[in-house]
Amino acid sequence: MDRIQELVLEHRRLLAALFAGLAVLAALTSLRHDVDGVRVQVVHRDLLSGHVIGAGDLRTTVVPAAVAPAHALERAEAVGRRIAGPMRAGEVVTDFRIVRAGSLSGYGAGAVLTTIRVDRADGAAAVRVGDRVDVVAVDPDGENEASVVARDVEVVTVPSDDDSDATALGLVTTEKNALRLAGAGLTSRFSVITSTPGSP
Repeated sequence: MDRIQELVLEHRRLLAALFAGLAVLAALTSLRHDVDGVRVQVVHRDLLSGHVIGAGDLRTTVVPAAVAPAHALERAEAVGRRIAGPMRAGEVVTDFRIVRAGSLSGYGAGAVLTTIRVDRADGAAAVRVGDRVDVVAVDPDGENEASVVARDVEVVTVPSDDDSDATALGLVTTEKNALRLAGAGLTSRFSVITSTPGSP
């Protein structure tokens, strides 16, 4: 034991330098792990549903691989895409957060995206992205009966909360329904009812 103590005392400076070097190495290793995280694109400000992402809306950040989303979009993939719902600043842009591009793949041939304005009092306040709704045309003068213009259409964009009385809902439907909605919107106001698939 005395011999060990003598060796420690004799080489204490060397041992101190060795331990300091190990501490530095451990710190650098920790930093290296952070640098080796996954680069993802996040929005740098709050965005409303339906907003088309521009280059200025994005910033690149690094997150640990363990928490990085599996389907995060690259910058080039995100720019020009329309978001399917409101996004908060700092949220990672993933394929689930944007409206599918092109011919709305996944919705079938002939699917189109259309927008209608609905008063919050007429059901818009309760609608969320992914809901399926029946769209009802209502005569503002009350001279004609209300009628269903489109049934069981999917809501893909909903603006975030604001102070306006009406909101714009993005719907995926057929071209025929989109034209009917456009025509009805000229003389009627719209109401939406959450639908049950297969209902008459």
